[in-house]
Amino acid sequence: MNNKSNAAVLAFFLGGIGIQKFYLGETGKGILSLLFFWTFIPSFIGLYDCIKLSRMSKECFEVKYNKNQNLKCATCKTKLTKINVSFWSFGVDKGACKTCFQKIRNHSKETGKYEFENDEVRKILNGEIKNRPLPKTNKNTFYVPEEETIEDFELPQDLDSIKLNSLAQITYIDSKGQKSERRITILSVSQTLNDNYIIKAYCHEKKAQRTFRLERIQQLTDMETGEIFKNPSQYFKERFQDSPIGMITKIFQELESEILILTFVARADGYLRAKERAIIMQFIIDKSNTDLDKEVLEDEIRRTYCESQDFRSSLKKLSRENIDYRKKILDLSTDIINTDKNPDPMELGALELIKRDLKLTKASA
Repeated sequence: MNNKSNAAVLAFFLGGIGIQKFYLGETGKGILSLLFFWTFIPSFIGLYDCIKLSRMSKECFEVKYNKNQNLKCATCKTKLTKINVSFWSFGVDKGACKTCFQKIRNHSKETGKYEFENDEVRKILNGEIKNRPLPKTNKNTFYVPEEETIEDFELPQDLDSIKLNSLAQITYIDSKGQKSERRITILSVSQTLNDNYIIKAYCHEKKAQRTFRLERIQQLTDMETGEIFKNPSQYFKERFQDSPIGMITKIFQELESEILILTFVARADGYLRAKERAIIMQFIIDKSNTDLDKEVLEDEIRRTYCESQDFRSSLKKLSRENIDYRKKILDLSTDIINTDKNPDPMELGALELIKRDLKLTKASA
């Protein structure tokens, strides 16, 4: 039975002739070290091996050099092998597989925290799903009057309405002339019989749903893109017309659940990168069977915002689809995550929820 400490000592004192290689059963490397000892290269290799062996986890040493097949990852309980064992561990007698350790490492990079209690490790590895922080804007001052005028509008059931999932900052003047600056998640826009437009939204300042008249919005800033619309009316009205944005809006209504799921996965790490947008865009183009303005489509994808509750409700709707279609969404979600060499724990957690809620164990071959 090889000993990690003994191997490190041999590497330090006798690494110049490769004794540690013979000790660890790497006879071929040991012979090469003997043949080339005069170049002093084996001495440098010996020093490197000494440092590596000293820092290597006990479990990694056992699996690689003692062929121990009885060790498991301390968190996911996967059997540790030469292929999946992590060089590092979670602590004394807490060996890890590469997947679990990478999740913790990514979380540490994001938070700056490197020591975790067992319960914290479990939550990170389970990919605890929560809403990401709201993005900042150029004007990060938000206020709502103390005596806020809550406007409620009775709208007919058959009113022409479109759903939106956009995050915006608005400057609003209410019916009493009071001005407010607030961040809202736009849920829907409805066109009334007298050609007015009513916006239903979630107000992040009041943490409640609110209704706004479009003509009273003085300025609108898209918080995802930073784009400022000094004429918000035109921005919304075009969506009801036979225009490029109108066509795309219609397709977004038809594919709402799929787009929200893919957007949530892509934004789970706080970013929506070009490669991720390209995957979502190609999916929409393939499903639409029509000519779409790609520049307008990409802008609309960049504007799409999905909260965790919308993600879960979208999964519930999609779970009624046939298995091939559900697998397609899982494949696309996996492709999005794989655009990042080191996936974020939130992305991996979202993927696990997709597998569970869509009743799938793995992506299609």
